[in-house]
Formats: sequence, structure tokens, C-alpha cells
Amino acid sequence: MNTIQDLYQTKINSGTSTAENKLKSLNSSANFDNAVSEAINVTKKNVMNKQQKKLWDTCVEAESLFVNKMLKEMRKSVDKGEWLHGGFAEEIFEDMLYDEYSLQVSKNSNLGMAKMLYNELSRRM
Repeated sequence: MNTIQDLYQTKINSGTSTAENKLKSLNSSANFDNAVSEAINVTKKNVMNKQQKKLWDTCVEAESLFVNKMLKEMRKSVDKGEWLHGGFAEEIFEDMLYDEYSLQVSKNSNLGMAKMLYNELSRRM
């Protein structure tokens, strides 16, 4: 038990000394200004990364709409007999299934449409 408390206290002390060292290094106003500008740049990069991620996700979804349309047309070409028809519930399930198929195909394969959209739209950001 004593060992755990010692480790915990050491961790707290090391964290405090690191924070104190950072504060001591920011004695001059030039160092402080540099630290603030560096923090702002890191924040801007994080915001840009979030925007790029959101754009990529949107491009993948747009590609999945195209793939979904393609899969629906392919499904129409397969004739179902009376024995295999499951009614309205099956149609709803198949639509949801093919929506998920198209999204997974767009995420996991390299069709190229999402990449082209992303490259074109990222230039305008």
C-alpha cells in the first residue's frame, strides 16, 4: 500500500515540477509570445484536420450514394420468383442492407470517386 502511495506522490511531484519548469522557461515575454502563437497554430491545425475529416466523410458518403444507385440497378436485373419473395418487410430490409453495403464499399475499396471529389473540394477550402 505504501508503494502505491509513493508512486502516486512521485507522479504528482513530477507533474508539478514539469509545470513549474514550463512556467520558469516562460520568464521573458518573447518566450511567452512564442508559446502562445505556437498554441494557436496547433489549434488551427486541429480545426483544419477536423474540417478535412468532415470533408472526406462527406465525399465517401457521396460515393456511397453512387454505389447504392448502381447496386439497386443490379438488384433489379435479378428476377425473383414467387418462392423467394418475402413481401414488404423484405424490401425494406434489402434497401437498408444495400445502403450499408454501399457505404462499406465506399469506405473500404478504392473506387476513386471520393478521392477525386476530396481533391477538387479541398482546393477550395
